[in-house]
Amino acid sequence: MRVIGNGKGMRIAALALCTVMMGAVPMLAQDTPPAPPTAQDGPPRGPGGRMGGERMVEMMTKELSLTPDQVTSVKAIEADSRQQMMAVREDTSTPQEQKRDKMMAIRVASQAKIRALLTDEQKVKFDKMEARMRERNRGGGGGPDGPPPPPPPAQ
Repeated sequence: MRVIGNGKGMRIAALALCTVMMGAVPMLAQDTPPAPPTAQDGPPRGPGGRMGGERMVEMMTKELSLTPDQVTSVKAIEADSRQQMMAVREDTSTPQEQKRDKMMAIRVASQAKIRALLTDEQKVKFDKMEARMRERNRGGGGGPDGPPPPPPPAQ
């Protein structure tokens, strides 16, 4: 075995080390989790630019003054809706246009279930909150896919 003692051998060893390190950097970058959202990023949004899940329940709880029983029911409705949406998204046999229609139907049904839990006063606030969110989505996140869903029926 020969001992590397001259400059040429050291350069080869350094080059080999650099080559190995260059290959490791992309692998490390893949393991880096995304940066958490900041206040300027706005509220977290789900698929389609809509606010989803826990954040939505939290906002409804504050704006509508939901009771603990209502919060429990709304969380269950949201979880069921999310599960149905995932099943539609993962269905590879359904064309995209039909998926969109199914997802819209799930959303409308979910809103109707939530509305049924609310008092008359809360329904008014809920309708205003939904209109505000539709307007926000129409302005930036609604996209050219079509008009926003119709407002929920008055009760």
